Amino acid sequence: MERDIVCGMEIKNTLKAPSTEYKGKTYFFCSDLCKVQFKQDPEKYLNKDGRIEYEHHH
Repeated sequence: MERDIVCGMEIKNTLKAPSTEYKGKTYFFCSDLCKVQFKQDPEKYLNKDGRIEYEHHH
């Protein structure tokens, strides 16, 4: 199961979820808001060793 990199919410249906590709990886989001926030500053949500840092705002 995928997880929204911005807020940490589990994405149950990736066929319907907003998504974007960054550096060859596809990221899925719970909402268009999370997608927009990720696209504005992708590196904010990825730390240097590739681990995910969540910022819960819902």
